[in-house]
Amino acid sequence: MNIKKLGNTNKEKIVTFLIGGVLVVGVLSIIALICGAVMRLFGFYYTSVGSVVLFFIIATIISYPLNLLASALPKALLALEKINKQSAVIMYLLLDTVATFIGLNIVDYFMQSISATTISIIIVSFVLALFGMSEVNNFNDKWKSR
Repeated sequence: MNIKKLGNTNKEKIVTFLIGGVLVVGVLSIIALICGAVMRLFGFYYTSVGSVVLFFIIATIISYPLNLLASALPKALLALEKINKQSAVIMYLLLDTVATFIGLNIVDYFMQSISATTISIIIVSFVLALFGMSEVNNFNDKWKSR
């Protein structure tokens, strides 16, 4: 194998990774600004736009493992036919809201440049859970088609 070719492949992977990372941060930044605007209606305070973006990026990283569990549990119970589709959707909404709430609350506690009220965190957590609901809502249809 040619060493130059191997070096170019690694450079391409690094560039692809960096571009992907920038895109993810960009999308998270837009979501953060929208959520920050909604939360501001309910008493959310921040010192800079950068702190809002950082707040949501860190909260996303912290709450990600809990959000995985929040979506997996209703899907598993639905696939095993332990609960019906409506119960799975309600369970997902509750678990995902709590998981996001925990992540946002932890970051709010440690960030001095952010001050979020409990109601603002609950509302944004619920709204974000609503956006992910389609995954659980469509799961039963995908499972039956197999």
